[in-house]
Amino acid sequence: MDKAAEKKKKWSEEEERILSDIVLSFTNDGKTQREAFEKAAHTIGRTPGACSFRWNNKLKSNFNTAGDTNVLKEPTLADCISFLETFETDEGLIAENTRLKEEQAELKKRLHNAEETFVELKKRHKVLLFQIDTLDTSLQ
Repeated sequence: MDKAAEKKKKWSEEEERILSDIVLSFTNDGKTQREAFEKAAHTIGRTPGACSFRWNNKLKSNFNTAGDTNVLKEPTLADCISFLETFETDEGLIAENTRLKEEQAELKKRLHNAEETFVELKKRHKVLLFQIDTLDTSLQ
């Protein structure tokens, strides 16, 4: 699945559960959220930035209740930097994807023009072969 399709796909409950399980497991083991987002992204086929965004804006609040053994700490500066770096990377990929699509459209136009030219040259070649054959026949 390409990146554009990944960004448009709605989150399923199963994906949210997997993301939550991975983030909680990693943070309880002393690992960073960034590592958790990378693992979750690989597991569910999304970008680390998308996982981070979903966690921080929708799922995290479900696990910050008093008395919960899985209470998470506020994001550290490193977590914020990681999120921003991932987001910046995603933005760069989007820009590159747009540029490549434009380049592809231009190449398709060039291919179409080349194919039309080829067809015309083929017709001219056929006419010239006929004329050569006619001249050959008349000279004999």
